Amino acid sequence: MSSESKTGAALDFKIIARIIKLAKPYRRLLWSAVGLTLILTILAPIRPLLVKYTIDNYIAGKDSNGILTFTIYILIHILVHSVVLFVHTYTTNLLGQNVIKDLRMKVYNHILSLNSSFFDKSKVGMLVTRSVSDVETVSNFFSQGFISIIGDLAQIVTVLIIMFGLSWQLTLVSLVVLPVLLIASELFRRGVRKSFQVVREQVSKLNSFVQEQIVGMDVVQVFGKEDQEFRKFEKINKGHLDAFKQSIFYYAVYFPVVEILSSVALALMIWYSAGTGGVSIGLITSFILFINMIFRPIRFIADRYNTMQMGVVSSERIFELIDDESPKEKEGDVELTDVKGDISFDKVWFAYVDDDYILKDISFNLQNGKSLAIVGATGAGKSSIVNLITRLYSVQKGQIKIDGINVNDIELTSLRKNIGVVQQDVFLFAGSIGDNINLKNTQITHEKMKEAAKSINAYSFIEGLSGGWDYDVMERGSTLSVGQRQLISFIRAMAANPSVLILDEATSSVDSETEELIQEATKVLMKGRTSIVIAHRLSTIREADTILVLDKGRVVESGNHQELMKKQGFYHELFQKQFELA
Repeated sequence: MSSESKTGAALDFKIIARIIKLAKPYRRLLWSAVGLTLILTILAPIRPLLVKYTIDNYIAGKDSNGILTFTIYILIHILVHSVVLFVHTYTTNLLGQNVIKDLRMKVYNHILSLNSSFFDKSKVGMLVTRSVSDVETVSNFFSQGFISIIGDLAQIVTVLIIMFGLSWQLTLVSLVVLPVLLIASELFRRGVRKSFQVVREQVSKLNSFVQEQIVGMDVVQVFGKEDQEFRKFEKINKGHLDAFKQSIFYYAVYFPVVEILSSVALALMIWYSAGTGGVSIGLITSFILFINMIFRPIRFIADRYNTMQMGVVSSERIFELIDDESPKEKEGDVELTDVKGDISFDKVWFAYVDDDYILKDISFNLQNGKSLAIVGATGAGKSSIVNLITRLYSVQKGQIKIDGINVNDIELTSLRKNIGVVQQDVFLFAGSIGDNINLKNTQITHEKMKEAAKSINAYSFIEGLSGGWDYDVMERGSTLSVGQRQLISFIRAMAANPSVLILDEATSSVDSETEELIQEATKVLMKGRTSIVIAHRLSTIREADTILVLDKGRVVESGNHQELMKKQGFYHELFQKQFELA
């Protein structure tokens, strides 16, 4: 359900109740904030009463001792009020920061629990917005919104009770403009809510666009699309500006209206006092302060309502993400120990979307220590097999077993630490080469990393870099060549010493010299280890124990290189085409 449709007040209260529940672990802070709010409510009207009493009883009688005494009382009141306000502000902000810390952890943990199919259809910029800026906005719900609004409403009620107790006539005259103010506040509330829904949507679009363009900047520049992409950004940025301009318009109209109505209320009160007579200067002065204490919170309530609404709108979007029913990674309860590496596919069917099957009735058995090569045209389903073994995706039909155990029953951590994957598109995190190899796994020592690097003749390459193992590869490994990134990926897999090794187009992006080094190293690594190799270059998989040939998601042939060549079938045709092109 889109944000635009969620405009009902009843739904707001449901969202608000859910936000408040987030503060449950911090009940003491929450009740402290509420208690301090009530104290501020009690303290606020005391000052006008002290001023009234001082004017009527001491200033009018020119009693200097009384004036001095009550001036000290007023100063003490101001000091106490300021201290309580400081503690109140600190407490509410601390509460908000604790809540968003937990909420951000909850959002990120939920994102981690989702399987790859969710990320296939979600924009990175949207997820960043939900995890960072939307969550940050929820903090203001506590620090500047919900609790402050309670305090303002309590202050208005308290002040009205006192005003009626002092003079109900003056109070009624002062409140003549109140219906107009309430109507203006309601119109402002509705307008601001709608505009800030649009603002949050535009922020998400802006984040998504900028993230995508920065990641793909090399493509934009190579194809000379800078002007075209800038015009797209200009359009999105203008939409963001227009959304804010709408909210600015409501502010520009509402605040002057409040000031005018406040001045009218004061004028009516003074006019009535002058015409009636018998009203003390102290009472008039206190009413001037009381009227300000009513209209000022009403104006702040509208502003704080805006803050609270931003929190509510952001919360709706966060809760939509948390409540997303996309398939999650299913955690099994079987821990793999003493893994042999027997892998079997039994009539496996798999589709990324609905019933559009990529893999159709796939069956094969790979015994411990043997190697399996998977070949086929682009889109045949080769990489999908890898994704299913590592359980980045789950099968719709059939079973996949490792050592006779269904992969769905295996603990994900236990499964994946026993499988080493070298992908075609290597992703490196910003940080040192060492951190990108061990991925903060303390069990992979520096000595293990050195041995892995030496085994594929990459040790000298790393030592030759400025800083060696501490060399900063920058985001996505931008300071390294494609071949160097691939070598680091191989070292990463080798250092983990997996029971099952998967090479997914691992040498397709490296030069022939680097490929030769890797091929020699992988022979050593694959020896005695269950291995699956996916390759476009058929010359690299001649020595595989079994070659599985896929076409349009089905197994059309299987056997070793010599057997398949003798069949003069699909594999023979693929091999001949590559040989001719070479």
